[in-house]
Amino acid sequence: MEKKWGNKKSVDLKKMCPQQKARYLAYAEPSKEVQAWIAASNQRILSRLAHERKKTCVKNPTQDQNTKVNHDTLIGQLKAAEARNRIRQMRLQYHNLKMQEINLMISSQASVQSAVRLQLLLATEKQRNNADCLDQLQRRRVEEILDDEKGLTIIRR
Repeated sequence: MEKKWGNKKSVDLKKMCPQQKARYLAYAEPSKEVQAWIAASNQRILSRLAHERKKTCVKNPTQDQNTKVNHDTLIGQLKAAEARNRIRQMRLQYHNLKMQEINLMISSQASVQSAVRLQLLLATEKQRNNADCLDQLQRRRVEEILDDEKGLTIIRR
């Protein structure tokens, strides 16, 4: 059974509950007054879009220069930041390689005493990057090793 959406009398619309009336009017043709308002609003939208297109096509030359200057400034700032970052990375890499070389030299010493002496000699380099990493007990032990002239504390063969 197919329902036909023909013209309902205004009396029938008044008898319907609001939900039924809304369902019926959703499929009904809008009145001539509503169609006129829809056409007017569509025309206003189209004229507004046309006006916006004209505005974007015809730009003010001073505004165009300002945007170009801002763009160039931004690009310059980005390039400077990249250069600073590259320099910082190179410095970090240099210091890391230098610390690796120092650690290799210290670890390849013939005795612990000479290794500790070399480490203290080169301590100024290490202190740039690292804080003092020895606690009181370790520092006392290192001083004890350094004071031992005969190598009695640590015998290395």
